[in-house]
Amino acid sequence: MFVLSFLSTLFSLFLKITSWTALFALPLGIGYWFYLKHRSKYFQRLGIPQPPISSIFLGNLEEFEKDQKQHEKLEEWHKKYGPTFGMLQGAHRVIVTSDLNIINEVYVKQFHTFQARQLHVALAIDQKNGPQLNVFFGQGNQWKRLRALFASSLTISKIKSVDPIMARAHTELIREFKKHENKVVDVIP
Repeated sequence: MFVLSFLSTLFSLFLKITSWTALFALPLGIGYWFYLKHRSKYFQRLGIPQPPISSIFLGNLEEFEKDQKQHEKLEEWHKKYGPTFGMLQGAHRVIVTSDLNIINEVYVKQFHTFQARQLHVALAIDQKNGPQLNVFFGQGNQWKRLRALFASSLTISKIKSVDPIMARAHTELIREFKKHENKVVDVIP
């Protein structure tokens, strides 16, 4: 009898907990769903074309990563949506552009503002100690620091000062190729 009473009490407690959990979880779930729907229309609200979202959780990620042919998918979307379009990769909003004016604005004129460029997971490297870390693969503050160091080296006067060195190296390389014509040439110094 005691076991039956205990199980009955336990079951009624379980129902109360389940009811309260459902009472809180249902509105939170509905609110989250509306948030995801709102997030999926981000680029539409800005007037930027966007491929259709295949999942409110994944955005365009599933279609983009399909068959590991991301470059072909970007080319297809470029033809369909123009040189600048938006896409959602999970929760991340990504603007893809081949418009040279926008690229110049982002990389040259306002590089200090735009420091979060996306890299594919396959290219991800250690941002603190990675030996491959450079201005092309750096992200966040690391990229900002490397870009500032690198930019000071690319003034017109410094590039012109390197021109004679490059011309001499070019001449030497051509001379080596001619000297070993129709043979294998080791160009590694």
